[in-house]
Amino acid sequence: MSQRQKNASLKLILPSALEEQVIDHLLRHPEGVGPFLAYRADGHGRPGSIASSGEQVRGRAERVVVEILLDADRAPDLVAHLKAELPNADIAWWIAPVLASGDFSS
Repeated sequence: MSQRQKNASLKLILPSALEEQVIDHLLRHPEGVGPFLAYRADGHGRPGSIASSGEQVRGRAERVVVEILLDADRAPDLVAHLKAELPNADIAWWIAPVLASGDFSS
């Protein structure tokens, strides 16, 4: 296991329509952004955030989750940059500590 710096996981939960815009932002501003994943998920929570009639019938919203491994000190700055680029967007987020990380190749 390798832990050179204090890492965090920034998780973004967003509507599918914003997926490309958020990923483009991460690729355009790679400084401090480590590896990340994007995958589909069903969102549960605020009823007002369920937009389409199909989602309302199902009782859940189709969302994309983006998980980013990054230096814990940079996470708040990335959130601020995304908020500035996507003001009032329906994006939920949280930052969690990463106790250890690494890969099996070394």
